[in-house]
Amino acid sequence: MTAPGPRAGEVVRAALAASVARLRTHESAAIDATDPEGVHQARVATRRLRSDLRTFAPLLEWAWAKALRGELRWLGDALGHARDADVLAARLRQRVEALPGPARSTAAAVLVSLSQETSAAHGHLLSVLSSDRYVMLRERLAGAAEDPALTAGAAAPASVVLPSLVREPWHALVEEVGAAGYEPTDIALHAIRIRAKRARYAAEAVAPAVGEPAEHFAKAAAALQGLLGEHQDSVVAQVWLRRWDEGRAEEESAVAEVLVEEERRAALRVRGRWHVAWEKLADPGLTSWL
Repeated sequence: MTAPGPRAGEVVRAALAASVARLRTHESAAIDATDPEGVHQARVATRRLRSDLRTFAPLLEWAWAKALRGELRWLGDALGHARDADVLAARLRQRVEALPGPARSTAAAVLVSLSQETSAAHGHLLSVLSSDRYVMLRERLAGAAEDPALTAGAAAPASVVLPSLVREPWHALVEEVGAAGYEPTDIALHAIRIRAKRARYAAEAVAPAVGEPAEHFAKAAAALQGLLGEHQDSVVAQVWLRRWDEGRAEEESAVAEVLVEEERRAALRVRGRWHVAWEKLADPGLTSWL
C-alpha cells in the first residue's frame, strides 16, 4: 500500500518556515553595509514569504495573511532600496572601470554619487531592522513558521490541492506576454519579469508535493526572470544616469552619455533573447501538470 503524501498544510508550513529561517540567517549580514549578499538573501527570503502567502492564500486565513503580507512589504521596501542601490553601484562601477583613463577619471563623480545613495539606502535599512516594528514582525514570522493560520482546506492531500494554486500566476504570465505584443516596451518586459518570478516562486513552493514537473517549470521560469532582470537593471541604470546628467559639466555629461549607450546596447542584447526563454517556458511539456 502506497504511503499517503503530505497534507497541503504541511507543505505550506514547510515553505514559510524555510523562508523565515533564510531571513534570520542573513539578518545580521543585511545590517552590515559591507555585505551586499546578505541584503540580497534577506530580500529574497522576504519576497518568497510574500509570494508564498499569495500562492497559498486559499489555504490561509485571509486577515492573518493580509496583515503579514503588509508588514513584509514594509520590510521588503527597505531591503529592496538597499539591494537596488548595491546592484546599480556594482554595475556602473564595472562600466566606469572599463573606460579609458581620462574618461574614467571624469566618471569618478558618478561613483561618488552612487556611494552617497547606497549609504543612504543602507542607513534607512539599518533603522528598519533596528526598530520595534521589526522586532514585532520577527515574532510574528516565528509564529507563522511554527503554526500558520490554516483553513480547513489545508487538510487535503497536497498532490491534489497544490498544482491548481500555480495556475493563477501562470495564466497571469501568459496574459502579460500576450498583452505585451511583438515589440514590448521596457515597462511591459518588467511586468513580464514580475509575473515570471511569481510563477517560479509558486512552482518552487509546491515542488515538494508535485516533484519534477514543478521543478523543471520553476527552472525555466527562473531563466526567463533572470534574463529580464538583466534588462531591467540596464533600464534602471539608464534612467539613473540621465537623471544624474542633469546640469552636469560638459565633460561629465559626455561620460554619462557613453555609459548610457553601453547600457542601451546591453538592453538590446537581452531583447534579442528573451522570447526564446519564454518559448522554452511555455512548452506544453513543462506546463501540462498545471
